[in-house]
Amino acid sequence: MRAQNELSPYFAEIDRRTDIALKGIREVRRSAKLSALPKEPRTEAVGTAFLVALAAFVGLFID
Repeated sequence: MRAQNELSPYFAEIDRRTDIALKGIREVRRSAKLSALPKEPRTEAVGTAFLVALAAFVGLFID
């Protein structure tokens, strides 16, 4: 029982710091303004070019 009393201040400090951390997380979440990134136009061009190159490569082996 005495060992529990010795550790009590440590647990109280952990509890206090956890509450402070959770409060900070809630504040960040509340103030966050998330928006989706704009679509990258080059991505579609690269994908199309890849498919064309793949089709040409496959065409070489079919002949």
